[in-house]
Parts: sequence; C-alpha cells; structure tokens
Amino acid sequence: MRGVIASGALVALAGGAQVPAPDPIIEAAAAYVRQYQQELTSVVAQETYTQRVLAQVPRDSGMPERRTLKSEIFFMFAPGHDWMAIREVTEMDQLPVAERLNLRAALQTLSAPEVARKFKAYNSRYNLGRIERNFNEPTLSLLVLDDRHRARFTFERVRTARIGGEDRVVMAFRERKAPTLIWDLEGEPVFSSGELTIEPKSGRVTRAMLSLTIGSAQMTLTTTYGLDERLGIWVPVRFGEHYRDGTDARVPRPRGVRTRTATATQYFEEVVCEARYSAFRKFEVKTRIR
Repeated sequence: MRGVIASGALVALAGGAQVPAPDPIIEAAAAYVRQYQQELTSVVAQETYTQRVLAQVPRDSGMPERRTLKSEIFFMFAPGHDWMAIREVTEMDQLPVAERLNLRAALQTLSAPEVARKFKAYNSRYNLGRIERNFNEPTLSLLVLDDRHRARFTFERVRTARIGGEDRVVMAFRERKAPTLIWDLEGEPVFSSGELTIEPKSGRVTRAMLSLTIGSAQMTLTTTYGLDERLGIWVPVRFGEHYRDGTDARVPRPRGVRTRTATATQYFEEVVCEARYSAFRKFEVKTRIR
C-alpha cells in the first residue's frame, strides 16, 4: 500500500507546492457518512455475539473456549465523542443474565458518553482472551471519513468489483498523523490502516475493514452493511473481530535454528469474534448528547 490518492491529480499551492486533489469517491463517501451519522443515531438492534478462543499458550483452564452473548445494542453518533455502540447484555450462553445494568434508565439520567463509558467498562467482563479491548464498535472505521479525522489519512484505489449489479470501488487507507483514532493503554498513538468498499455514485460504504497493531497484538475489525427495508437505511449486519498476539508455538522452526523451548512456547493467543444484528428499530427514549 503506497498510501497516496490514486487519482494522481495535483493542486498547486500559493508557494508552489503540490498536494493531491481530493478523490471524488472519498468526497462522496464523506458526504454519505456525514448524513449517516444522523440516520443511525437513536437506532437500536438485537446483537448475537459469539467469541471463540482458537489458541492460547499457556492455556487458561478457567476460561471457556467459546461464549455467546445476546444484547440490545444502541447506536449513536455524538459530535465530539464520535460513534458509540452501547450494549445491554441480556443473555449469556442461552441463560438470562441475572444482574445487569438498565440501559433505558441510564440514558434518561446520564449523558450518552457517560452511559457508553459505564456500559463499556461493565461489559468488558464478558470478553474472552487476555487481550484487553474496549473499542468493538461496528461503525468505528467510518471515522476515517469523518470531517474531523479524514485529513490525517491517505487513500488509494486498489480495485473495483461488481456486486449485486452495482459497481463498487475498494479504497485502501492509512493513518499518517496523530492524534490517532485509537490509543494504547499508555496513551500512545496507534496508527490504523484498512479498506473501504464504496458505491461510487452514492458514496455509500458497504464494507469496512480496519487493522492495527498494539505492541505484539494484531487486530482486524470488519463490518458488512446491508439495507434494512423497515428503516430504509443501510445498517451493520455483520461485525467480525480477529485478535492475534505473541508467537504461535505450533509453527515449526526451520532446520538448523536452535531456540530454547521456553521461548518457543512462551505466549500466544488467537481470538475471533462475530456479531450479527437484527430487529432494527428507532430508539425513542430521550437522552442528553453532551
């Protein structure tokens, strides 16, 4: 990935310098996201979220290898706070959750960002794996096109496709400047990259993939969008997460390479998650955005 705008057009600045002209597809996609931030706000859906620990060295015998959660998920975009996906977990492995926070009551008494922080911290206890994570919003990658963040990214057209009778363009992106969308636990910037699949005429984003590396951990988040006939808008229908950390001890070492056994099996983990969404509807409880 070269990280440049593939159109190749240049705009001359007053001092004689040249910068890439805005790609019309990115401009269309940015306009679409600007409208979408309003359309998806106050929409609620049912989420079925499955986590699987594919590998773990050393193995945590007290951690299950698989977990399925059912939640009510509330989508909101708050200017200055970006996207929020607020979950009220109602069921774990087909059993009702006995003690849970009341999402609707919280939204009536707290601001949306306060509710998001509270529920995110509370729901993290359901995560499988040792990799700490708290940014599993399916709409997170759309921030690449947001007016406040877009200038920090470079874009490149990498391929075209025809899907369902519609032309699509796949745009690769790479974050080049801080402040970044994501920080690590020490507050250091984490630079992301990925791909956006866009309908050229409408600017609609139908698939988004975001990748990042934090220390030795590699993470990929992929969201697929589809049309919801009832609401008349495109909504997240599938959200996949892939986390991989450490050195896979199952990978054979080349002949002639001598390593200590402790080094070869010191630490490795791979976790995959998949969320599917249904029953989209408007959320009518009033809440404060601030």
